[in-house]
Amino acid sequence: MAFGMLFLFLSASPPKSPKTIKGTLFDKAFETSVDSELAKLMLTHPNDSAVIQLFETYKNYPLTTQTLANIYFEYSVDVASLYFVQRIYQQPENKKIQNIYFQHIEKLHAHNDMEDLIKLKDYYLVFIPGLGYIDHPGTGANFKRQRKLMSYYGIPNEFIRTKQWGTVESNAHIIYNRLRKICAQHKKIILISSSKSGLETAIVLGQMMKPEESQNIKAWVSVSGILRGSPIADYFLTPSRTLLSKIILLTKGKSIKILQSISYRERRKSFDKLIFPEHIKIIHYVGVPMATQIRNKIKNQYMYMLPLGPNDGFTPIADQISDKGIVISEVGVDHFFDDPDIDVKSLSLALSCLDLIKTSSQSILTIEK
Repeated sequence: MAFGMLFLFLSASPPKSPKTIKGTLFDKAFETSVDSELAKLMLTHPNDSAVIQLFETYKNYPLTTQTLANIYFEYSVDVASLYFVQRIYQQPENKKIQNIYFQHIEKLHAHNDMEDLIKLKDYYLVFIPGLGYIDHPGTGANFKRQRKLMSYYGIPNEFIRTKQWGTVESNAHIIYNRLRKICAQHKKIILISSSKSGLETAIVLGQMMKPEESQNIKAWVSVSGILRGSPIADYFLTPSRTLLSKIILLTKGKSIKILQSISYRERRKSFDKLIFPEHIKIIHYVGVPMATQIRNKIKNQYMYMLPLGPNDGFTPIADQISDKGIVISEVGVDHFFDDPDIDVKSLSLALSCLDLIKTSSQSILTIEK
């Protein structure tokens, strides 16, 4: 996703003197740099009294942006980020899917996952692109690599061509109309959205489609989903900046309505009113960058949003998840998921989704018996 010409350079700088440490995360060896001593202890000595006190203090707080912001202000952004991923991992369903994800990565590197890849051919993958996916292909919002990868392995897939600079509502209607036809033609469907299209897909599944219309949609994978809008949009919608934003957008043939449709102020109120069908399994794939590793590409946006706690450069990380969704965290990457191992991780994500669908189906059959 990209707001391109709209990003103004804010005067901010990342934390100084990063501490490179070797520790454990997700029960696996993990090396990174962190911004504080407590963040270091969370990875190297998780049973330290200070770490235990942190989790004890916040154990009854919901895992929301407000809670993470409170932790950020009291400790540091990396403490809040690690609290998020570690608390997510404490939940059995999240721990299971995170471990499955890692297992698939290992098997793919060892070329031992071909049997599972063959099983994916029974599903029809539908990719839904993010903002500016034509003008800014380098963001990955067009899913070009993933579509090529799936086609290479013979996995049937389709790309829904939304309006790259369209409003959330206009694109939601495009997605809805196409999905109705796809659901009439295919029995096992997996949706994969990116960034802004996460919100568009959420509206389609949680508001527009009737449960009986979406019966053949087995799962939805939301990658860096701007489900509750972006505070960056609100930055350009403030009274002092709206006129300039309108002029800049008009010179590019775009409308201020694009920003208005992803207003964080408005969308965070409406998202939780959406009701998702029980039969659709939801995976939130969330990038969690460490504060000492913020790239120049997102630094200004990232620093602007820090009062809201950990973010991926476009939206707070806690706002990318829903009550009904299961979370896979990717620590060390931001909204763009730039990763040299992205092909393997894309396949691993798809295979993890398949495992989730199969496990859920088996559970339903057990209950019915």
